[in-house]
Amino acid sequence: MNSYLTIPNYNQISQEFGVTDTYLGVMTGGYIFFSGIAALLWSYASDARGLERKILLGSSYFLAGILTILVSLTKNPYVILFLWILVGGMLGGIIPLGFSVLSDLFEPRRRTSIFMLWNTIGGIGLGLGYGMALFLGMAYGWRIPLFINGFILLSLGTFLSLTMPEPPRGRSDMDSMGISKYFYPYKFRPQDLGFILKNKSNIYLAIQGIFGTIPNGIIFTWTVYYIMRYWHTNELLASLILGLMSTGALGGLFLSYLVDKLYEKKAVIRPLAAGVCSITEAELFSLFFLMPVRVDIFTQDLQSAFIILANLLLNNAVVSSVFVIFFIAMFFNSPVGAIRDSTLTDINLPEDRSTVLSGMIIAELLSKSIGIIFIGLLSDIMSDLRYPLIIAMQFWVLSGIAWLYMLKFYKRDMQNVREVLRKRLENQA
Repeated sequence: MNSYLTIPNYNQISQEFGVTDTYLGVMTGGYIFFSGIAALLWSYASDARGLERKILLGSSYFLAGILTILVSLTKNPYVILFLWILVGGMLGGIIPLGFSVLSDLFEPRRRTSIFMLWNTIGGIGLGLGYGMALFLGMAYGWRIPLFINGFILLSLGTFLSLTMPEPPRGRSDMDSMGISKYFYPYKFRPQDLGFILKNKSNIYLAIQGIFGTIPNGIIFTWTVYYIMRYWHTNELLASLILGLMSTGALGGLFLSYLVDKLYEKKAVIRPLAAGVCSITEAELFSLFFLMPVRVDIFTQDLQSAFIILANLLLNNAVVSSVFVIFFIAMFFNSPVGAIRDSTLTDINLPEDRSTVLSGMIIAELLSKSIGIIFIGLLSDIMSDLRYPLIIAMQFWVLSGIAWLYMLKFYKRDMQNVREVLRKRLENQA
């Protein structure tokens, strides 16, 4: 919920402080990028120092809650900028630490579905945060949504983190190997980097992430403005259209479940499915941006916007066609992240997983930032937003190819990890 709290109210922040788009860009870009850098630090505290993950998660929510409330109360724009970037850092540990807990809680055969459910809940949170900021911001100003969310982080987030049962390291992997009693004292060490980098599946996993994050970031940054500019709508209707089309991502729950079922028969189904999904979504999203649509609707009333959109979907064949194309594209888009997470758990030792994920997150956030800037530059150079977006979608094809190359090494790298775990157990015996 926290991530999108400022974005719907950029105009209010700009008018109150007289700041430029550069300030707003640094505000959001700094939040995102520092969250990635901080993720590595949170992961180090967990993997290398052995601190309890629920304590770290509780600390991140508590500190983020305090800082978010301070942002809502502060009057100085530069203090707000500094504090908001710090909020991103405080929340940066949630993804790698939550990922680590879930990978120890659920056996390999169930992880794609679990990570997909986790990502879906996170997506619902993004939507709730955006909606809360949009509607409460219109009614009461941009500070109220921040204050409410800060209180939620401080109270509910901290409480849930500190009271959750934390599984022992490596429990699910040992359970899958039929081992119920074990001692797992291992922590991340700098020497582990050699083992991680020799794992070619890790290399291809990082490559697909770098390529795949570029169009993913662009879709959720530029699509609203694309719809406003080319369909001729206002921000309300464009946001509503994007939100409803994006519900296709819920279909990823079924696709992830199917991948897990097939994984039990053949492990390489994970990278294979991710490669096919990536290439398919690239062409579907390209087709969405290629099709010309114009509706000329600028209503500011939410109820009217829903009625108008329903009429368009029922009576306008072009609008309904592009809606369905985007909806199906989101169906193929949504499970790739969950497959990435479950794949990463297969090819890395329990004490290395969140650190490896954090390193990948930093690379992906950097590529996402570059991609967003790249679209803006190309749009200015070409005096057109449509074709730069179509060009950017092709990075998913490169991501898909990286997934398919991983097929050569995936099974071997999985077996190497299992062999290390078996040797450790033998040494304990």
